[in-house]
Amino acid sequence: MAPFQRGKLWWYKFYFAGQFICESSKSSSKTVAKNAEQQRRRELEAGYNNIKDARQERVRPLGEIVAEYLVGYRLRYRSATFAEYALGHVSRHLGGEMIIDIDERMVLGYAHMCLPDLIRARLTKGCGLE
Repeated sequence: MAPFQRGKLWWYKFYFAGQFICESSKSSSKTVAKNAEQQRRRELEAGYNNIKDARQERVRPLGEIVAEYLVGYRLRYRSATFAEYALGHVSRHLGGEMIIDIDERMVLGYAHMCLPDLIRARLTKGCGLE
């Protein structure tokens, strides 16, 4: 439906999923009201279809996400030693990679690269060769 004027402000109304939506654009411009209606429809459609714009999350480096996770982990649990150790290892090797670039191939490469290190660390620790 087209925007309509109520006093000095423009409003828009439409039906979405059987619900009547009538909201103010909080603007005295009809063009802004049309754009606000389109934007509101998009928001409702995205929410209705469970579509999230996660672009900002996908272009973050893994190291940044690990650091953020550890901050929350330390607040929830008393001992974060193991999490710091395990995620520190991942962060050292893959920390500079963007989340969007991490795929099965990269995870398998990390496992093959680190497996000898982990075995070597366990053997030296178990034999008292530290």
